[in-house]
Amino acid sequence: MKTMTDTLIIGGGLSGLYAAHLLEQQGQDYVLFEARDRFGGRIVSASLNNDNQGQVDLGPSWYWPNINPQLGALIDALNISTYKQFSHGHYLVDKMRGAPPQAINIGYDIMPDTFRLQGGMQMLVNGLLDKLPSENGLLNTQVTAVSKQTDDTYAVEYKHNGDVGTLMAKHIVFAMPLRLVSQNITFHPALDPALKKAFDSTDTWMAAHAKAVLIYETPFWREMGFSGSVNSNVGPLVEIHDASPEINGKPEYGAIMGFMGINGSARKTAGDETLKKLILQQAVRLFGQAAQHPISIEYVDWYQEPFTATKEDIASSHGVYGINTKDMSHPNIVFAGTEASRNYGGYLEGALDAANTAVSKLVSPNAALSSC
Repeated sequence: MKTMTDTLIIGGGLSGLYAAHLLEQQGQDYVLFEARDRFGGRIVSASLNNDNQGQVDLGPSWYWPNINPQLGALIDALNISTYKQFSHGHYLVDKMRGAPPQAINIGYDIMPDTFRLQGGMQMLVNGLLDKLPSENGLLNTQVTAVSKQTDDTYAVEYKHNGDVGTLMAKHIVFAMPLRLVSQNITFHPALDPALKKAFDSTDTWMAAHAKAVLIYETPFWREMGFSGSVNSNVGPLVEIHDASPEINGKPEYGAIMGFMGINGSARKTAGDETLKKLILQQAVRLFGQAAQHPISIEYVDWYQEPFTATKEDIASSHGVYGINTKDMSHPNIVFAGTEASRNYGGYLEGALDAANTAVSKLVSPNAALSSC
């Protein structure tokens, strides 16, 4: 384990991995810490066959080529194939408990520029990891304190698998939710009060949400004339879409994904197994008995993920992102993560945008603009 580095990146989600990739391109010295036992952060994909092809996303799912230039460039650089979000067929509207859902033929594509990645968003994580030396990344490593030693040196205290250690760094890139930075890490000297207040008031993207994916042998609803898209006032899933993974234009198997409409506190009280039963009952009510026997129900409650959410995130949504990171007491600390992006906050594009901006402050102004 190194005891000194030029740059420490804290957080191994997409933003942290991309920051490491940019530094690697420039031949910079860096270390990447991730508190979880896996890289990817809020990107997590589940596979029916335990391979990198037919994966379904339990975090972010979509890519919009017309508004995601940096993500598009990275997808191209990593040679990842994409496919159009399936949206053909009737749209279901589930207005009232006790009443059957209404099938509506809208007559136009409700998700015209929406794409998914072949192999799931996990392919971004895998592709970036393949470009990074494994010895530069450390899992199960949680930073607890940052102390300024000199004008260009910080002492970073951390816990790795229960052991306490210290790493000296010239620069630090925080690639994690800003609320977690404020609440979980002690700074010496303390963060500027205005900056800390901004961190505390910035909603964490996805942290309030839970997502479920029901996996079937085939996307049977397509044969029934349904798009798989549902708007439900009944729940527990309130927004539902076809998430069947495709290769060469054909689905590998069937998958329906949905966002929970129950808040985090109520979800925790109910418990995952009870919620899965309710989700299955809803699927049968919407799509008939063919939905009765899924191969599996995958479920992630992001509000209960300690390295994503805080208690303040219980009602968060796409809010106002981007911060003024001027803090004269810590001039060599920069902030990445999607919440730090002014233009694309709350999207994967924001994770890349913030990482690019952060790294650009550490190296020459034009050095961090390449995606391949």
